[in-house]
Amino acid sequence: MKKIIIFSGTTEGRKLSELMAAAGIAHTVSVATDYGKLVMKAHPEVKIQEGRLSKEAMSEYLRKESFDLVIDATHPYAVEVTRTIKSCVAGMKEDGLEVTYLRLKRSIHASEEAGLRFFDSNEACAEALKEIKGNILLTIGSKELSVYTESEEVKKRLYVRVLPGLESLEICRREGILPQQILALQGPFSEEFNDALIHQYGIKCMVTKQGGITGGFLEKKEAALKNHIPLLVIRREAAEEDGLSFDAVCEKIETLTGVNLSLRPAELMITLAGIGPGDADMMTVRLKEALAEADLVLGAKRLIEAVTPKLEKEALYLPDKILTWLKEKSRQYAVHEKLKVVILFSGDIGFYSGWSKVRICLQEALQKGILHGTLQSIPGISSIQMMAAACGVSWENAGIYSIHGKTDTGGWQAEVLHRLHENGRMFLLVSGAEDIRKLGALFSDKENCRITVGYQLSYLQQKLMVLTPEVCQETEQEGLYVVMIEKEEHEVKEACEEKGTQKVCEVQGACGEQEVAITISPGIPDEAFIRGKVPMTKGEVRQVSLCSLRLQKDSVLYDIGSGTGSIAVEAARLSQGIKVYAIEKKEEALALLAQNKEKFQTENMEIIRGTAPEACNGLEEPTHVFIGGSGGHLMEILEVLAAKKRRIRVVMNAISLETVAEFKQVKERFSVCNFEMIQMQVSRYHELGSYYMPKAENPVMICSFDLQGGEADAEA
Repeated sequence: MKKIIIFSGTTEGRKLSELMAAAGIAHTVSVATDYGKLVMKAHPEVKIQEGRLSKEAMSEYLRKESFDLVIDATHPYAVEVTRTIKSCVAGMKEDGLEVTYLRLKRSIHASEEAGLRFFDSNEACAEALKEIKGNILLTIGSKELSVYTESEEVKKRLYVRVLPGLESLEICRREGILPQQILALQGPFSEEFNDALIHQYGIKCMVTKQGGITGGFLEKKEAALKNHIPLLVIRREAAEEDGLSFDAVCEKIETLTGVNLSLRPAELMITLAGIGPGDADMMTVRLKEALAEADLVLGAKRLIEAVTPKLEKEALYLPDKILTWLKEKSRQYAVHEKLKVVILFSGDIGFYSGWSKVRICLQEALQKGILHGTLQSIPGISSIQMMAAACGVSWENAGIYSIHGKTDTGGWQAEVLHRLHENGRMFLLVSGAEDIRKLGALFSDKENCRITVGYQLSYLQQKLMVLTPEVCQETEQEGLYVVMIEKEEHEVKEACEEKGTQKVCEVQGACGEQEVAITISPGIPDEAFIRGKVPMTKGEVRQVSLCSLRLQKDSVLYDIGSGTGSIAVEAARLSQGIKVYAIEKKEEALALLAQNKEKFQTENMEIIRGTAPEACNGLEEPTHVFIGGSGGHLMEILEVLAAKKRRIRVVMNAISLETVAEFKQVKERFSVCNFEMIQMQVSRYHELGSYYMPKAENPVMICSFDLQGGEADAEA
């Protein structure tokens, strides 16, 4: 077995020793002080060598013990110790001894930024302190303390944070530091602890070294910045910046010993949280607690600006980028073993946010072992809730829609008007002042509409304004907006039925007198749909076709040959209780179907890839079927439908004479009633100079009937 010694003086050195001991690798750890020995965990595989070694004593010790691997894990500022270790190893090699030297480098995270002043030496920093008024928190340890006590004026203002070891306390006593100026404490120290010390001792300046993450540099920096006091930083000597990462040192040890150290990536305790409308006062208590403990924070730039994690934050919100970043950080900070991660979303996580996609992505990564850890979600207060509360109205029966990020070609104007017509009151999420101006233009010729605009809700600047369309069009001030639009004197629609009953009307048809549920009507403009080059059932034909279907609130509809999904979308939007299966085989059409489903938020619509009737296998039995395109399989489709046990309402559209000819055969081959064929010819008028001239669309044959099915045969 190879003989290994670790010269330890950092958290990384102790972690490396613990990892090697757990893997059964015997080794020696050299510590300079009794305190260094105390913080080491006792283990049968670990031998502790205590005390400072001169160059001669170190060289003799390394040769006597015949170490094969020397790992320098001393503090980044222990420059002389590092030089001594290197010199001793070099001497051993010159004498023909086979020995390897590895420098374990601490990750340094300190950059030039506001509030931080950097110095190349303790002497330069001590000189600068003469010009800074007030008490000083010195967090560089005790070894260089003498540099800062040369000036009596500076010395009397010092509060010295040192390790609670006899050596450190003796140095403080020797340098004339009074007991009330000594803070003998063992880290790690949180930002909150540093903040408390600043307030307790009236600190006006803090001094630290350019240490790494495990050295608590970030916590010191954030506490200083929070209290608006300067942080004076002693740079590490550039010549000593070489070395290997923790992972790289582990790999070298594995190669040398043949033992797998199994450095597992850090376990991630991930929290997905809605930050609320914006102001910190509107955050939930659970989220505040999570952020106070967070090592890593992610989210849109606006959301993370005021957040100070222990390690890092990054402006990321796309699932794949978040996953890649977390994989990297779980390896980079593996020495921490566990990392608390908070990913922030605006408002509430389940309300027009990216939470769902991020959650699914991370959940899959955890299940597959790509990441290790746990996942939880914390809801927040949405801007709609804030707006409704501010206006003193209920939002439970209101329409809700988002035009955030939508272009003028997306058909959102028609959707806004449609939802307002349906609900009488609606709430709108918008991108900013530009969307307020667009809404002003949209409602400029609309009467009996009341526009209420919420600006910076939850912030000190919050305003609640009732604006005319004209004033809306003049809005310039940027910020966070949410809008409520109401029809003046509107009445909330009451349910026309009691629980367990349904209002019906009497209809006389070929099948005899029946009870038929009152139907509901469509009406989305053609231009609102994303169309591409795929044919679409035009608005007039679509409305007649949907009315001919006579859909009920709990209908199951097959839309066969769905195309862009205009029929499917309109049907799905009539009632949440309707289930729509949009069946389509063409790839281009399937892509448009998915886009329109997302645009119109029709969660009760399911896209089925394939050709009917085979694609219908496994689906729940339909009550209604619309056939816009059969692909030459019309009779096969109807045969499958006729085998069902229930009566099915069918509507078919055709343009070609060949398909129209098949309609007559339907009545001859199948048991149908209420059979009807109509031809629609629609002409749209277009402006031509000073005249309006009609332009005819293709004539369309609409055939509708009730297909009796197996139920009729059984009754016969």
